Amino acid sequence: MKRWIPALAILAALGGAPLLAGEDKEDATYRKIESQLESTVIATLAYEDADVVEVVKDIAKKARVTIVWDKKALEAVSDSDRKVTLELAEIKAGNALNILLDQIKLKKSYKNGVLYLTTEEKAEEVTITKTYDVRDITVKITDFVGPRIRLKAADDSGGGPEIYIDEEKETPTTEDVSDLVQESVKADWGGKASITLVKGNLIVRAPRAVHKEVATLLNQLRSSK
Repeated sequence: MKRWIPALAILAALGGAPLLAGEDKEDATYRKIESQLESTVIATLAYEDADVVEVVKDIAKKARVTIVWDKKALEAVSDSDRKVTLELAEIKAGNALNILLDQIKLKKSYKNGVLYLTTEEKAEEVTITKTYDVRDITVKITDFVGPRIRLKAADDSGGGPEIYIDEEKETPTTEDVSDLVQESVKADWGGKASITLVKGNLIVRAPRAVHKEVATLLNQLRSSK
């Protein structure tokens, strides 16, 4: 179980409301870039022995986004891996970029409002803090369930109908939700990633990809209530 820490202490440690507002602004920029990559469909993308830098530049231009390379990460890519031969049609810009990054073993990250291509290790070092209100998941809803009555067959010698009362579902606590997140979402919990509980909220510090999985899991919990 996680330790409860006073809300004021946590907000002070995180820098207060201005920090969360800044993270929201940064997140909006991230979502805009991802939306551009997702909505842009490239009719034809054909290259033969082209440098990966030129291909990425072409994708960025077509999707109207800014993409910046981690110079040291790019220099570590072998010359053979940097040579790209491909022919793609009617493909989303984001999928095309992912195909190229898989070839050179680099990852997407976001830095200073732009999409940044770097190593997996550096991408995981970039963490953001988000607050997830899970009180709608942990709130106890009083449901006055009536008994179910089943009539016995005519040849049953027992007396009267059978009455069943359904057991009330157990409502998860905030700690239960936190534990489930850490068990289900792969991350460096206790290291680069952490969860703090504050008045029915999960304050999560983690890489952006982890946040995406956390949000998906919480939505699944909401839909199953």
